[in-house]
Amino acid sequence: PLIKQSLKNTKSSLLNSHCENLIDFSVLLDRVEKTLIEEAPLSITEGGLIKSGYMPELDELRALSANAKEYISRLQTQERERTGIPNLRVSYNSVFGYYIEITKSYLNLVPKNYIRKQTLVNNERFITPELKEYENKVLNAEERIKTLEYDIFVELRKEVAREVQKILNVSSIISELDVLTSLANVAINNNYVKPEVNDSNVIEI
Repeated sequence: PLIKQSLKNTKSSLLNSHCENLIDFSVLLDRVEKTLIEEAPLSITEGGLIKSGYMPELDELRALSANAKEYISRLQTQERERTGIPNLRVSYNSVFGYYIEITKSYLNLVPKNYIRKQTLVNNERFITPELKEYENKVLNAEERIKTLEYDIFVELRKEVAREVQKILNVSSIISELDVLTSLANVAINNNYVKPEVNDSNVIEI
């Protein structure tokens, strides 16, 4: 837009023509800037491409992935208060996923919504529908993040591709203006003038 503005009202037919053909890509630029982080990674399939705040679902998944420990700690405190079981523990392992562990001396206080998952010597492990749902969210969050970010990037790339010929045309104009500006600067700085060419055998400088 600034270049287009500077070319207005010029006396040159070439520059006037370039001015008319300089398309404003502000909308597309705004879309790119709101979507992609400034220092994007080289790989487009591993996440880390899309800005926070662009998509609520993506932000939620990132929060799930980053705040799993906080959630577990909060849930443990909440369930201890709700059940009255002081040593109730919410834990995770790669075999069973998330579970609630209760010593056998407190089994009489186990709520009805707890589902028995494993019996050990001194305690029992349970899950709840809510905990299972959260587990699925967390375990799938990373993959979902990568998939979402890739899909968003591909869609953005398609939007840019639809304008590619216009972008190339504008790039060509800008490159020509760059050369003309450089030549003009040299002429001004060195007081160059356009020579008069005629049929005589004289070179007068």
